[in-house]
Amino acid sequence: MTYFQGSNKRRNIRSRIPTIVVAILIVIIIAIRFLLPSMFMGFFTAIARPFWRMEFSLSSGQLSSAETLLSANQDLLRKLDEANVKSQSITALIAENEQLKALMGRASTTDLILAAVIQKPPMAPYDELILDAGTNLGFEVGDMVYAADRVPVGKISSVMSNSSRVLLFSSSGQSFNVFIGKSNNPAMAIGKGGGHYSAELPRSVNISEGDIVGVPSLKSNLFGIVDATVADPSQPFQTILFSAPINIYELRWVLVEGK
Repeated sequence: MTYFQGSNKRRNIRSRIPTIVVAILIVIIIAIRFLLPSMFMGFFTAIARPFWRMEFSLSSGQLSSAETLLSANQDLLRKLDEANVKSQSITALIAENEQLKALMGRASTTDLILAAVIQKPPMAPYDELILDAGTNLGFEVGDMVYAADRVPVGKISSVMSNSSRVLLFSSSGQSFNVFIGKSNNPAMAIGKGGGHYSAELPRSVNISEGDIVGVPSLKSNLFGIVDATVADPSQPFQTILFSAPINIYELRWVLVEGK
């Protein structure tokens, strides 16, 4: 009988342990709440912070799928490419506008007539230009054609009512008189195609890369710039290689001088 009573007492004590522990925890929490309120709030804030972040991410769309993020990234790249294309187009238009204003200013003070290049190599025959004006503006075969800064580039070879064809001086086989270097050494230039030329001078004449090539004219037109010289010690002449100071493949506008 005594045995059963001891067992019942131990069983009652064990059953009360959870209640006692809970009561002690409540007392501790209440004590901390009133004695150390900042610690209490910091403890629960640290526990709740991850859940707040998760809720914010879900509401703001930060936890989007990989496909959504990839699509958004591609859309941003596309918009960036479009902005770059627009910027380049604006830059090109500004440059063209400046060139056109300079040419118009030149044409307004001389008898030069402005014409647009509507075809050029490689769309036009080699070393030829097609202009958007012809007899309607008084163009004739043999009229001189200039690029910006009055650089001579060729002559009109055929004319129609609303268009004309220009044979460039650099066309293969074309020949004409030029002056080369600081001493204006006379020479015969030969067209090599693509805006390039060659000429011969005595080997004793001092010609350097970058020297100016001009044409016999009271206007002292710039015609080309020396690229290189080729000399053979066994030969009395040296070959002068030069090219036009402008890129004929980038011509958009030219000036035509009538007779």
